[in-house]
Amino acid sequence: MKFPRGELLCQLLVFAGLAGAGLPAHAAGTETPPIACPGSALGPVLPAAPSRDDQPIVIYARYLDASKNDAGEAKENVELFRADQHLSTEHILYDPRTGQATIPGLLNYTDQQLWIDGQEASYNFQKEEGTFSTITYGIAGSSAHGNADKIELTGGSTSRLYGLVYTSCPGTNPDWFLSARELELRHDEGVGIAHGARLEFKGVPILYAPYFTFPLDDRRKTGFLYPNFSHTNDKGFEFSFPWYWNIAPNQDATLEPRYYTSRGTMLGGEYRFLTPRSNGVIDFDYMPWDSATKTARYRYQVNQQSRPWARWNTSLIVDRVGDDDYFQDFGSSIYETSLQFLRSSATMTGVGNYWNLEMLADDFQVIDDTVLPGNEPYARLPRIAFWMDRPLGRGGAGAKLDSELVYFDRDTGIRGARLDLLPGLYWEHFASWGFIKPAAGFRYTTYSLDRVEGLGSDTPSRGTFIGSVDSGLYFERRNANGSTQTLEPRLFYLYVPYTDQADLPQFDTAEFTFGFSQLFNTDRFTGADRQSEANQLALAISTRNYDSTTGEVQWSLNVGQIFYFQSLRIQLDQEPVLSEDFSPFIAEFNWHPFTRFSVRTGAQFDWETNKLEVAGFGVTYVGDHGERTSFDYRFRRDRVDQFDFRVFWPINESWRVLSRVNYSFADDALLEVQGGIEYESCCWAVRTVLRRFLKNRDGDYRDGIFLELNLKGLASIGTRAENLFSY
Repeated sequence: MKFPRGELLCQLLVFAGLAGAGLPAHAAGTETPPIACPGSALGPVLPAAPSRDDQPIVIYARYLDASKNDAGEAKENVELFRADQHLSTEHILYDPRTGQATIPGLLNYTDQQLWIDGQEASYNFQKEEGTFSTITYGIAGSSAHGNADKIELTGGSTSRLYGLVYTSCPGTNPDWFLSARELELRHDEGVGIAHGARLEFKGVPILYAPYFTFPLDDRRKTGFLYPNFSHTNDKGFEFSFPWYWNIAPNQDATLEPRYYTSRGTMLGGEYRFLTPRSNGVIDFDYMPWDSATKTARYRYQVNQQSRPWARWNTSLIVDRVGDDDYFQDFGSSIYETSLQFLRSSATMTGVGNYWNLEMLADDFQVIDDTVLPGNEPYARLPRIAFWMDRPLGRGGAGAKLDSELVYFDRDTGIRGARLDLLPGLYWEHFASWGFIKPAAGFRYTTYSLDRVEGLGSDTPSRGTFIGSVDSGLYFERRNANGSTQTLEPRLFYLYVPYTDQADLPQFDTAEFTFGFSQLFNTDRFTGADRQSEANQLALAISTRNYDSTTGEVQWSLNVGQIFYFQSLRIQLDQEPVLSEDFSPFIAEFNWHPFTRFSVRTGAQFDWETNKLEVAGFGVTYVGDHGERTSFDYRFRRDRVDQFDFRVFWPINESWRVLSRVNYSFADDALLEVQGGIEYESCCWAVRTVLRRFLKNRDGDYRDGIFLELNLKGLASIGTRAENLFSY
């Protein structure tokens, strides 16, 4: 027996999208305490009702007139139980031969998923069909409720509701509600069909759909999604209405027509697929005619991953735009508007017990006019890299090999192939008191150039010895407060003889950004075009303090410096010889004085010039009630001097403010600023964000307003702004 069908209005709850996340948690990137609301809090969809097949029907009543063959009648304080179902009324007629039950008066029904109050009902247990008239209903563990003129159940798998009203707001005068003239729920297909649906908010109709379908469960369903809208100063008002296409169990697509009042119509889309060995996504945006530029605009991106065999993976990335100004006109963040090039690549990687192999080909689309042809990145067609690290016996000895074969191609400048080999031997010993690791290798690099352009040979080469000794000690002590502090001195000696490399090209080589990890690197340069000479000793000291109860690091300090025993003659772009005796002094400090408060700072100071080269400072606070604020300052001499301040702060249980300011002192320019406010009630929430960010090198800004309305238990309408705390 299913009296009435337990999934009936719970499926309606699924249709309404109750599983959608609340707006404030998305905005802040952290949890906020729930609002104190009357009645049950809005909850997730509950599990399906248990099986009621072969479960007995038990009836309690003050008066009962029944027989095995004739219709029975129960009166006064009638209660019917079956599995999780409970029905109470004052009068019920039941025929055990046909399974027909008639309830001529008021009734109350509950199960683990919903409750119903109705005025009369007629239901057949054997056929699992019937009618319930003039009902109000609610969802268990939720504030979702409503009413309907009539519900018809057919065959245990189909339900029809007439004159339906649904809301999650408490009280008899809800802030929002969804009404429908007729709603058909096909439970076996997982499909709902609504006729004459209308959505009202604060007495104002905001959406009307004469006909639409929707999924009842987690089975995907083709149909329209909720609209998005926003406004910016250069694109005007933006409106989009996404359409979802459930192609197959392992394929789907979303098409999103957009209209910009200042530019025209654009079609965006996403196609996804999944197989046992691969998955992929294809994104595209196409505008046939941009009224501002009088041209067509487009972008497409392909991202595909596969695993054809065990330990082997492939990747394909294609990223292209139709013109250099695409992101300046349609980018949604300062990251996109500052892109200089887009990379496309095809990669295959394999992994063994002691080796890794990578084969790739990549290309770049330069979209920044300030990048000169001679500075454009090279395409690698192809690149083959092989790494090996194999132990030799059990005494700590090992053999390594780093190798690369790559062909560099570009329209202008030198082009050709490069082979780089670095075989080496090492021995390492680790103990409770410390470690030691001497290593030696020989790096050989040779070229076969198609265009020399000023170089003396089309087959230049270089070979050089690389020797190093890395060592460290571990000291530990117990403090008076029970915490544990460590002291970890480390010495790294590096020797590489000088080799003239003036006749070698520069394909992909640049100098590493100097940092703490560079103290222990065997080369100052990326790529293989330059191998720095070295006769140097790096000295570093690290200390950490651990909490005695949690084991977490309360604070840590790292300091270090390189001592040069010879001048550094190998440089890039004819830079002068570096004849300093010391590298910049590096210090990094992290402090967690409280669970929700952290401080991080770092600096590089050049003793030779008495100047601060690099500095950084950051503070983060996360409160008990969802408060979160972060301040970061970054400085690098002659390159970066900026701060980034972010805050999300609840004023009370309903109101919250959020803001971000990113400013560059070096450019005397505001990079990005945004501010917004959120309001949340028991059944709806709204967020408004104003945002301004730099969109090009000419100092032009994009000003936008984003509005998101979240009707709890139904949907979010509007365009979400960027998450402030995504890291």
